[in-house]
Amino acid sequence: MIVERLDGLCSAGPAGSALIIEGDAGIGKSSLLDLAVQHGAASGVRVLRCTGLQAASPLGYTGLHELLHPLMPLVDDLPPRQRAALLTAFALDEGATPDRLLVGLSALGLLEEAARNQPLLVAVEDLQWLDHSSVHVLTFIGLRVSAAPITLLATLRSDGDADALPPLPIERLRLGPLAEDAARALLDDVAADLRPASRGRILSESSGNPLALHELPTALRQHGIERTTLHAHLPITKRLERAFLDQLQPLPADSRSLLVLAAASDGAQLQDIMAAARRLGLGVEALSPLEERGLVSVGDSGLRFRHPLLRSAVHSAARTSEWVEAHLALAAVTAGQDRAVWHRAAAALEWDETVAGELEGVAARAHDRGAQPEAMSAYRRAATLTQDARERARRLALAAEAARSAGMTAEALELLEQVGPLSPASGAETITQVALIRTILSLTAAAPAPSSNDFEEILGLLPVPEENERRVIILWGAAVLTRGRNLPSADWDYLRRNLEATRTSSPLKPAALAILAPGGQAAAMRDRLPSLIPQLAEFPLGMLSLAIAAESLQDLQTSLTCWELSRERSHNQGAPADELQALRGKANVLLLRGQLREGLAAAEYSERMAADTQQQMIGSFAVATAARAHALLGDLDAATAAIRRSRELSRMAPLAMISADLRWAAGLIASQRGRHRDALIEFTHVAVHSTRALWTIADRTEAAVRAGRADQVRDNVDAADEAARAYQSSYLAALVARSRALLAGDDEAAGEEFEKSVAAGAVEESRLEVARSRLLYGQWLRRRRSQAAAREQLALALTEFDAIGARGYADRAAGELRAAGETPHRAPGHSWAHEKLTAQELQVARLAAKGMSNKEIADSIYLSHRTVSSHLYRVYPKLGITSRAQLAAALQDSGDDL
Repeated sequence: MIVERLDGLCSAGPAGSALIIEGDAGIGKSSLLDLAVQHGAASGVRVLRCTGLQAASPLGYTGLHELLHPLMPLVDDLPPRQRAALLTAFALDEGATPDRLLVGLSALGLLEEAARNQPLLVAVEDLQWLDHSSVHVLTFIGLRVSAAPITLLATLRSDGDADALPPLPIERLRLGPLAEDAARALLDDVAADLRPASRGRILSESSGNPLALHELPTALRQHGIERTTLHAHLPITKRLERAFLDQLQPLPADSRSLLVLAAASDGAQLQDIMAAARRLGLGVEALSPLEERGLVSVGDSGLRFRHPLLRSAVHSAARTSEWVEAHLALAAVTAGQDRAVWHRAAAALEWDETVAGELEGVAARAHDRGAQPEAMSAYRRAATLTQDARERARRLALAAEAARSAGMTAEALELLEQVGPLSPASGAETITQVALIRTILSLTAAAPAPSSNDFEEILGLLPVPEENERRVIILWGAAVLTRGRNLPSADWDYLRRNLEATRTSSPLKPAALAILAPGGQAAAMRDRLPSLIPQLAEFPLGMLSLAIAAESLQDLQTSLTCWELSRERSHNQGAPADELQALRGKANVLLLRGQLREGLAAAEYSERMAADTQQQMIGSFAVATAARAHALLGDLDAATAAIRRSRELSRMAPLAMISADLRWAAGLIASQRGRHRDALIEFTHVAVHSTRALWTIADRTEAAVRAGRADQVRDNVDAADEAARAYQSSYLAALVARSRALLAGDDEAAGEEFEKSVAAGAVEESRLEVARSRLLYGQWLRRRRSQAAAREQLALALTEFDAIGARGYADRAAGELRAAGETPHRAPGHSWAHEKLTAQELQVARLAAKGMSNKEIADSIYLSHRTVSSHLYRVYPKLGITSRAQLAAALQDSGDDL
């Protein structure tokens, strides 16, 4: 069955696939991989291969470089940003620090280029020992090879280091032990001369493990059955290591020393290993016994152990002094600067500031290449060699930041714990960095949120006024956190007081104050926001905080401008993790303004990027925003599915904003299905976030009125009215006026409030809210027998709903219009572009319609250019066209504004 499966995977068909072969050491994973490689080569498939090693020097992207090295002549065919990212990651060029998403796209693009001419088999052995940056990229590739003739096969040990890997959402084939009959047959093949007693004991001790069936007979012949079964209580992996150790005992001392050197070499070239051997007084003759016993094989790439467990056995049996000598010898001859530093670090047994400083340099270079997991490892090892407490804390904080940047939340929090209690002696740089890491993790990874007491303690460590610039950075981050998680009002008051008392010219101070501004200061802060944009324009996170501030001050236009600037700067700086947050924020404001299709496209783009960068919490936020978009567009089933997906992503500890958006979407669904009491409950729970509570006041009021519980919302409407006046917000004024109209019932005052709502919504250019007010106004007029006036309002509402794609509301308006005695005028059979195309197809089509090439599109929206080509190939028949030149007209005919 396994052979048949591999035969299918290696077939040279048009679609690709990925599979991880998982099992214990010695279970046969490598044999199956070798079988696949042989079959692929015989079938005309090009094989690319790399192998993970138990390395003392974790250097980023080494495995990926080994894999892609034969394809590097094709690198100039990649889009410019992707080409630059890959070359920088491989240290073949200097450039801006590449994000892992760009490196993953460039690697995928290179494989797709090669697969145009010949199907590919990507064979990865011992994935658990590959550097984490390469594992991330290979996982990215494994999830995206279905559209090209590329098969990715990787072996993974179930035990040991596999636990240190990030989650690998790729299909797995789990190998178990051999059945008893198969184990007997294999033992007959490899050791037919065994006596019955020995044979029975070997079968028992091997537990169906093929490698054990090969190796235990050898150990038995050398040492007898008693010695061989001495460790029967150990797991099979340890028993195999002991069996290998038994085979090393007869070796000459020089040969054993050479094995230790080879085990420490981290895959060094043969020349380097032999040069290090000479430094230890070992000659080439020490190799002969190793080759004769089949313990190692010799090639230009170095010494290859018969099995990784043999290397582990050598490592565990070596004395500390032997290990230190081996690493120092290798450090002296290794050409690569960073590898040499890691060898010196492996040999260090006590405080060593020189090596610690060198490791910090290794970490900085890893960071520059975008290899954040390996930067974390270097900073962390540097810290263990650092005697000075302040320096050690600084390096641990740098390691924590590298872990956070890599999406390794658990490691980041563990490193922050290792920093220990902060004090003035920790240094302002470390204090600030630790505070910001905790703040960011609280917002993006559901880590515990610091309280005002925590911030008070941290700020108390920074002297005034010498460190005011750092104090305002901490306070600014705390302000964003307070708004994002809707922390208690005491925290808001505490932060405001400290910000106002901090004398600084930093634009982050007014940005933070704007986020926290109470109603009495709202108008002044709102007027000041646009002047801060030029000061923070090159700082994406600063622009993000301005966007949040503008939202809280109800300045939707400024908020939209800031979200877009933050997205643009993040994209240009190669920071997709920041870009996806800006996209999510932009999507929210687009929905508020009634640009529903554009809002959905931005939310779904953010969701895809969140999945690509493993930003689960932000992904949940993006999906919650998409749920609202689907509900407003009238696709209630898609909205329900999105709510479920968002809750699954944020099940650990959702942010207040996510919970509020999910309740909002659920309320819209219930309302459109006529379940008004359920809708009222959902809209009431939106109050977990104060800003969103204001934005849902009209929804909440409509649900309350229809559920016969109008008195429950009167105070809320009054509060929203007060906020609308304080913020001078036309948008809130439109919602409040509609709410008051609904509460007025059939009273004459309702008509005046509806008129106010329509006028205020028009000022804010919120097409959706204007149309919703017209719909309710038309219903009110129809009830009062003002049929002509009702038809006018309902027709205008229907036209607007159709234009923005709000299908559910459009159907309601059409029904009301018929009840008012007029036949609705709607284009029969009209199908919107967003209904014909997937979100990503629509995005690609829009950019292509603007004249961008496939490579330009790929660089713009984080796709390989072959994927862009595939999307366009599917778009043309869906839109009924045959060429790129027809795209713009076809999209416009399908109701898309480009």
